[in-house]
Amino acid sequence: MPKTGDATTRLAVLRGNSGSGKSTTAQEIRQRVGRGVAWIEQDYLRRILLREHDRPGVPNIGLIDQTARYALDAGYHVVLEGIFYTPHYGEMVRQLIADHAGITGVYYFQLPFDETIRRHSTRPLAKVVNAEQMRDWYNPCDLLGVPGEQVIDISSTLDDTVTRVIRDLTWTTGGTTAHPIEN
Repeated sequence: MPKTGDATTRLAVLRGNSGSGKSTTAQEIRQRVGRGVAWIEQDYLRRILLREHDRPGVPNIGLIDQTARYALDAGYHVVLEGIFYTPHYGEMVRQLIADHAGITGVYYFQLPFDETIRRHSTRPLAKVVNAEQMRDWYNPCDLLGVPGEQVIDISSTLDDTVTRVIRDLTWTTGGTTAHPIEN
């Protein structure tokens, strides 16, 4: 497959269990970096756009891949965020990482189950998904096994995590990116 993006595009892959802080981190990265960052949420494309269940081989996997590639090829930086359970999404995510021409950072948010439940209880989804269902989804260490993959644990604050990702990908803050998109 040909390379996607170019040497100036950045790809941040944020993976982990529900309630581990991925979305909050993605939102804060986008806020700090500014324009030119495409936030691609697995839940939005899978649950909202396609109303699809999380199973292997369903159309949302290809849609997520194509959306990320399109944004990178258009010169956007991409924050790809979701659970991305390895048996279902691993091949797609690994290939996207391998095909990306720019700098890529891969982060797995690994928190204890009790902490994910505590965080989940503060979200609107808690009215629909209970702790027992969360336990069925919980995977304590679902790493992709790609070079450079980093684990974000409970000791990393939001500021620590966002600062780490921005530093790793050599972004700057204050609305300026390594390759800004014009307004």
